[in-house]
Amino acid sequence: MRQETVGVTENLLKSATEEFLEKGFMKASLRNISAKSGVSTNSIYTRFKDKEGLFSAIVKDTVDGLMAIYLDSTQKATYSPNPSQADQEGEEGMDLVLDYIYQHFIEFKLIFCCSTGSQYEHFLDELGKIEESYYQEFVEKYSKEGFIVDSFFIHVYCRVSWQMVYELVAHDCSYKEAQSLMNSTKLFNIAGWKAVMGIDE
Repeated sequence: MRQETVGVTENLLKSATEEFLEKGFMKASLRNISAKSGVSTNSIYTRFKDKEGLFSAIVKDTVDGLMAIYLDSTQKATYSPNPSQADQEGEEGMDLVLDYIYQHFIEFKLIFCCSTGSQYEHFLDELGKIEESYYQEFVEKYSKEGFIVDSFFIHVYCRVSWQMVYELVAHDCSYKEAQSLMNSTKLFNIAGWKAVMGIDE
């Protein structure tokens, strides 16, 4: 009986994922999900409370996993003894984030492209805020005397950085394509930050 319940839930989540991918959170219909999965709408409400709960059941663990990886990466970079080590930690963190996203590509398609109207609508902004906080501290710590990095520049840079990740997912880029883009980005970022911060090494 327990296995049967698990099977019903898996089928329901599969049907919900397809509906959310096709129509996005706001236009997705619990009635359609019910019809496709063979689970009554009342049962959906009982199991997940509402459409938000159903969407969250699909993506929450994935969101939490990425946030844990990213926070660990930024923490390691923050406590690095020099900018070169911070760059290295940042690059390794970027690789881990990319790997994780491609391991959970469907969930991130939902989060990045189909979550408008849900509690995950601003997830990319949350990641951008964390990155912005890190870079504010980074430039204050390592900028050469006389070099001031505008806070609005940091704000825009960090949002653009995560927008690039969004574009990879939104355009269904392959993992190989994503790696190539990230490798170029690493080189560009390191040179760029050294220039605006006046770092000579």
